[in-house]
Amino acid sequence: MRPSYGFPPLMPEATAIHGHDIIDLVASYPDGIRLSQLIETVGERYGSAVTFHTCSAAGMDLDELLHFLEARDKVRISGGVVFPGGSPACDH
Repeated sequence: MRPSYGFPPLMPEATAIHGHDIIDLVASYPDGIRLSQLIETVGERYGSAVTFHTCSAAGMDLDELLHFLEARDKVRISGGVVFPGGSPACDH
């Protein structure tokens, strides 16, 4: 079973945001962004009823999205900090 990063569950009637937006947000912090700051920033930008999708998956909460992105080296998570990954985002 994978660990949880501690995000709250999804709310009904959520707004869908592409994972590229989160990759871009993390990339704007080349030295990393604390998970707590990322959670706060995402909440401020998109609200609490947000879901995420990518080119190949949909209906994810932030926890699921970060696991998805980490598995594809789009972000790295270490010591409670999210860093840009080594693999670039899609270019579409």
